[in-house]
Amino acid sequence: MGKTLIVGAGITGAVTAHLLQEAKRASRIASDVIVWEKNNIVGGRMMARSFRKNRQVHVDMGAQYLTRFTHTNDDIRELLVQANKLAPFDDSRILPDAKRLHESSAIKDHTVSPDSHGLRSIVEYLLKDTPTRLSKEVDRYEILNKNEIKVIATDGDEVVVNDLVFTCPIPAVLPILRASDYDKARIEENTSLSDVKYSKRFAIAFLFDKSIAAQVKQLGWTAKYVSADEDSIIRYLCWDNLKKDATSEDHFTLLVHTGVPFGEQYIDRKDQDEEVLATVRASLKKLLPFLPSEEDTIVHRWRYPTRCSENRRTCKSTKALVIRRHSQVVKPHDDPLVPSLVLNSSLNIYLAGDAFLGSTFDKCLLSAKSVVEMLSQRHGASSL
Repeated sequence: MGKTLIVGAGITGAVTAHLLQEAKRASRIASDVIVWEKNNIVGGRMMARSFRKNRQVHVDMGAQYLTRFTHTNDDIRELLVQANKLAPFDDSRILPDAKRLHESSAIKDHTVSPDSHGLRSIVEYLLKDTPTRLSKEVDRYEILNKNEIKVIATDGDEVVVNDLVFTCPIPAVLPILRASDYDKARIEENTSLSDVKYSKRFAIAFLFDKSIAAQVKQLGWTAKYVSADEDSIIRYLCWDNLKKDATSEDHFTLLVHTGVPFGEQYIDRKDQDEEVLATVRASLKKLLPFLPSEEDTIVHRWRYPTRCSENRRTCKSTKALVIRRHSQVVKPHDDPLVPSLVLNSSLNIYLAGDAFLGSTFDKCLLSAKSVVEMLSQRHGASSL
């Protein structure tokens, strides 16, 4: 029995694992599947975090709702609907800004997760049959022979596998390649990988008590895009509790996404968390003047990855939880027709994820399906 290691427990890694487990049950692939995730929680951009003062309340910090751009992935969508992990999200509950209204698309088929863990529950569900090790970060790998690869974690743990699939962001993969048995010249020559860019922005979640229920209802929206004319800092607002359950009034959770310019200015300034929170709070008060003081706050930095030890800390004065994760791709791999990449044609080493087609749900699923198809062909199985 072979072994396949998937690095990264975001949506691409989760779908890859799920499809490989299906292929194994159908005897199309004979390989055990395991997942390593460098963070202490699964999800990737489908990240939901809880408040320290109320661990039962989770907020979607990254992806907010999933828009169907193709019917190619209806198999996965239907699976998630049947598992009660996806539910319709009416377009009328989203208030666009002037630009989005002008560029309004005919595609208005959106879904969200009604689960208390939000969109993270999708990843959790797809990984339920796959052993997943959290806080397990790859340092490098060594090619043992034509069939085996030894993968070494930063904590010294090792595993020997036959297939290695990287689904984590490209800025996290490149240092691994440079430290491993990989042609260093090919890394530098392949500028299309090093040129993949991720946006930088803050996501801040606020927890309020139910005293604001009437004012929130009068707003008439669940999610709202904010134009630069309305505010120079904030670009998106969402009542996360209402997104999951339109009748929810036990508590109110408001998710704020800042614009990229503000993120570019402050994302790497670790000593200015208090200033960032105060600035966003002031903008929020201008947009929603009825808001009282919040009960708790989560500050989430969306950016390209750093080492795990740098990814989580606490803002000293506000006590807000500060987290760093990778954001969505703004410049993907330069070939729009390549959903995944073979790093080594003689060994099974692959790259997949949103770096290739883009950061939408559908594109991540297409990337996952592509790498599973290549693995199945490699193993001599029929097409998936």
